[in-house]
Amino acid sequence: MNVPVSRLESSQGFNLGRSSEITRDELKFTKFVQRLRKKFTELFNDLLKTQLILKKVISEEDWNNISQNLQYDFLQDGHFAELKQSEMMRDRIALVNEMRDMVGKYFSVEYMRKNVLKQSESEIQEMDKQIKQEIDDGIISSPFGQADIDDDTPI
Repeated sequence: MNVPVSRLESSQGFNLGRSSEITRDELKFTKFVQRLRKKFTELFNDLLKTQLILKKVISEEDWNNISQNLQYDFLQDGHFAELKQSEMMRDRIALVNEMRDMVGKYFSVEYMRKNVLKQSESEIQEMDKQIKQEIDDGIISSPFGQADIDDDTPI
């Protein structure tokens, strides 16, 4: 069934290690599951078409129009996706921390946010608003003096 041996061995338990420790078997299994999902999607579409047409809910022409808009959302293996995302964020933050002394000399804050932290323009604006609000609410302290902050200055 292509299930990795590490998932079948009860003595090992579930590995909560780093995403870089995902084995080749895990990757093969993930691809296998994706292929199965694609086949099931075709099967679900065929069954749904047959049911709707035989029950005279829609005509075959209607099916041809709406079938292109159908999609199925399958659950993902959330643990590994979350682990991979958190590792990537940790690495980006570590890189920004290492480059801190170079900001203003070789790199701008905007460059760091867009290219290292991979923040979009809208994320930057939203984050700046949230930071300003948290400073105003006293949740966090300003990295600058309070007098140095105005509404137009990006954080």
